[in-house]
Amino acid sequence: MSIGGPDWKAVGLGLLEAALLITAAFSFATLFDEWSRWLELFVHFRLQYLVISVLLTFAFLLLRWRGYIFLGIASVGLNAYFVVPWYLPYEQPAAGDTSIRLLHANVFLRNTNPERLVAEVQAFEPDILVMQEVTPGWLQGLGALDKSYPYKVVKAHDSAYGIALYSKHPFESSAIVDSAPLGIPEIIATVTIKGKPLHIVTGHPMHPIGATNFASRNSQLDELAGIAGRTPHPLIVVGDLNVTMWSHYYRSLEAKSGLRNARRGFGIKPSWPIFLPFARIPIDHCLVSADIAVTDFEIGSNIGSDHLPVLVTMSY
Repeated sequence: MSIGGPDWKAVGLGLLEAALLITAAFSFATLFDEWSRWLELFVHFRLQYLVISVLLTFAFLLLRWRGYIFLGIASVGLNAYFVVPWYLPYEQPAAGDTSIRLLHANVFLRNTNPERLVAEVQAFEPDILVMQEVTPGWLQGLGALDKSYPYKVVKAHDSAYGIALYSKHPFESSAIVDSAPLGIPEIIATVTIKGKPLHIVTGHPMHPIGATNFASRNSQLDELAGIAGRTPHPLIVVGDLNVTMWSHYYRSLEAKSGLRNARRGFGIKPSWPIFLPFARIPIDHCLVSADIAVTDFEIGSNIGSDHLPVLVTMSY
């Protein structure tokens, strides 16, 4: 400590040490996220842990602090193990002759600008449009889409759990079911494209803040896996699932359903929250069966929601 004030160099070095220790602690502790809902809340930031670990390791390399260098390398390696594979080329099934574009958007129930979503839809021209947090007022603002999307399944609600599925193609069947345990609606539908059926399931599990919500989300994820396991292929499960790919509960969803995330080979593509870019995490998902080839996966533009839309191009 220098006379008359703090030693800012020592303070800065101490902050670097603390930052690496905290980042490493969360990186390793969240390997056991199924042990505690509190740990599971922090598993979703693997990309952030990786970026911070790389920066801090580089700083300690410059400082030549060997112990912290080793800790940084260990943290980088662990987080890279979970993050890097999403960016690597992924072997797709052979592309079919039927292509399909899907746009998923959590529109945010307090968003008052449906025109921005309409513009995004008109630019991307999806065959299937899935929306969540759809209120009756929002539906009134989507009239410009009626001509392009004559087939609809809608359960609007003045809460975060309204849901809608719009299609350019006719439905063979469709149903709205109330998921256990809180009765949050899900849509199960089959559309016909060029004479070929495509099965679609969409849901919006509860956010995991609080013990009751956490249990409800996990129960609905398990239910979605069960529905997917009983549904013929080709199959798409899409929605704001309020979970990232690194969670034990997400991995269970993939294992039980036999589906794969359409992000594979295209990167992490974080979608929420739009107002905190560095803290953004991938909780909006499109999962597909093995007979669907994903040819593009992108995140759309700001539609006035706290989520960014997901744009997926596929063939089957």
